[in-house]
Amino acid sequence: MRAPDDETRTLLEQWHGGDRQALATLVERDRRWVEDRVRRRRGASLRRLSETHDDVQELMVRALQYSPRFLCTDLRQFRALMARMIENLLIDRSRAAAARRQEYRLESFLGDSRITLDPALAGGALPIEAAERNEEMAWMRLGLEFLDPEERDLIWRRQLLEHSLAEIGADLQIAPDAVRMRFNRALLRLAGIVQRLQAGDLQELLGADAADGEAEDASSDP
Repeated sequence: MRAPDDETRTLLEQWHGGDRQALATLVERDRRWVEDRVRRRRGASLRRLSETHDDVQELMVRALQYSPRFLCTDLRQFRALMARMIENLLIDRSRAAAARRQEYRLESFLGDSRITLDPALAGGALPIEAAERNEEMAWMRLGLEFLDPEERDLIWRRQLLEHSLAEIGADLQIAPDAVRMRFNRALLRLAGIVQRLQAGDLQELLGADAADGEAEDASSDP
């Protein structure tokens, strides 16, 4: 039997408050669902990176530790978002291994801000400039989960690793000006996604992922 939807938000709030048992409960509750979703969606080459339950469990813990402190309103949104995060981590790991370079690190965006994905749950505006900056980075970090892998990789290399346009262009075998155009388009897409997340459009952004999760939950109920 699945846990009630309202427990998801409570467990997330407890985890954000430092309760490691809440983290363990979230991971244990949804690990198998997330693993099944990722295995169905990804090809054999990517599935090989996650052959054991321990791998998925470790990635879920890592995602919850180093992602923005987000709040979801229900179980299906949380599961769909976690599956997307794990899938992206595996894609980033695979791309980094193929290029023999530094893996995408969630820790690079680590901050103290907590964000809510439902405007109805949002509190007042943050009054301190530093806190506002942390929140901006948290929204950007979450928005990256909804970009294509190529766009995520480009922003990661340009913004976090500070690779030059020429370096990236040499790897992609395109001119630096073409890299700049792709990078600017990716930033514009990211800005649009962040605006939608802030407006409470998580369900729409997750799209079929959340809808599939709801159907699977219903089919597993007694």
